[in-house]
Amino acid sequence: MPRGPTTAGVSEGGSIGRRGFLRVGAGSAIGAAVFVPPIVAPRSSRAAVPTWAKSRASRTPVRNLVFMVSDGMSTGTLTLGDHVRRMEEGRPSSWCSLWERPGARRTMQMTSCADALVTDSAAAAAGWGCGFSCNTGVLNITPDGRQHLPILVHAKQNGRATGVVTTTRVTHATPAGFCANSPHRDLEDDIARQQIERGLDVIMGGGARHFPDTVLDRRDGHEVVRTADALFEKVGSPRLIGLFSRDHIPYVLDRTGDIPSLGEMAIAAIRSLESAPGGFVLQVEGGRVDHAAHDNDAPSLVREQIEFDRALGDVLDWMDGRDDTLLVVTTDHGNANPGLTFYGKRGEQGLRRLLKAERSFEWIFARISQGRKDGDLSRVAAQAVEAATGVALDQEGLNLFVASLESRRVMPFRQANTPTSVLGSLLATVYGVAFTSPNHTSDMVELTTLGPGSERFAPLMRVPEVWTAVTQAMGFAPPQPLEGMDRVIGLKRIEGD
Repeated sequence: MPRGPTTAGVSEGGSIGRRGFLRVGAGSAIGAAVFVPPIVAPRSSRAAVPTWAKSRASRTPVRNLVFMVSDGMSTGTLTLGDHVRRMEEGRPSSWCSLWERPGARRTMQMTSCADALVTDSAAAAAGWGCGFSCNTGVLNITPDGRQHLPILVHAKQNGRATGVVTTTRVTHATPAGFCANSPHRDLEDDIARQQIERGLDVIMGGGARHFPDTVLDRRDGHEVVRTADALFEKVGSPRLIGLFSRDHIPYVLDRTGDIPSLGEMAIAAIRSLESAPGGFVLQVEGGRVDHAAHDNDAPSLVREQIEFDRALGDVLDWMDGRDDTLLVVTTDHGNANPGLTFYGKRGEQGLRRLLKAERSFEWIFARISQGRKDGDLSRVAAQAVEAATGVALDQEGLNLFVASLESRRVMPFRQANTPTSVLGSLLATVYGVAFTSPNHTSDMVELTTLGPGSERFAPLMRVPEVWTAVTQAMGFAPPQPLEGMDRVIGLKRIEGD
């Protein structure tokens, strides 16, 4: 079983009962719309909703928006999470259960960005964030260099409280796409400054290294917490910054009890925002789903997806009986396209072996890095893998793994000739979960909505059209550019992750 916080007494969501600081429930939604958008749209034109779809939409603005992102979630990742929840808990995943709720809407989302069929998280989040297609690695700046107002700043202009919650650094691409303008996603010190200066009410996740005192001193009435216990003491504070790790929040498999779960952070954020007079907009990201997929780390991938799914369950419980909140749950792109490939009973047996893993690939490679100084790389590698996964590599497999650690060619597909992908492939012979690569994919992805405004979401949509549907459902007035946003920004080609 994974290390980390206990879950005794949890709700269906599964991650918040240990502190007992919330109450939960399930919402409803209405309507339907049919609109098939073009495959290719002008790079700097904002997507529109057809007139007839507008006529069906509710005229009452939605009060709250919870926008949830399982970053890098391929359909296979969603499926694996559902399999495991059924195996371990005797219930389907929260996401698959959501499809059966009255009024829930399912959409397939095309994920290409302005300069690539395979997007990165920055361009995807920027499409949701400003309603325009942006280049890889760029935040809310279109290919012509024009800056556009991010949705959380837009929400503030329309009287909503705002927040971001993530298991990555809070300055990472997905949360940044909702609140910052930057020609490069890696300018995270500047993104942190923008998050403070642009007045986000709640900021929770990792990334403390980007918030030195010189940045935090600019905050406006925010409580700052750094542990789970401190967070629960401050639940309900209208302005709250939670920085629980210097870098990304550790994987579920490596996490200690002083770090809150994604569900705990999400509900704490909602408790802080829900009393805002005008309502709120909150983004919640399971960011390390993407990282585990990049690593081809099947045990971490499953555990991160399940944590996200439990957080979704917690949010659905909070929505119970409400008719003022729109829920959007989706992903920005697929990643590595994992899938269970064993026939017959071997499939379930493989998953049960996978669930015995106690540590992530990140832990394994840190252990190898520390131990290889002794010179016996083969021994160190074998011990690290077995300690983390319980799997003893045979000699042939160990030789392949060591060769990859020494940067020798092992995999015919060069993109997968990395130590993490080699290890993932070796463990696939035990788990039955195989990956196509360590990269993002161009696949269409799932998007599900529930609550008022769901009728604005079509069966097939491009990323920027999601912005249009959301902002119209919220009744936002047109965005007003901030001072300096008329400056044109020069862009360079960026390879994303």
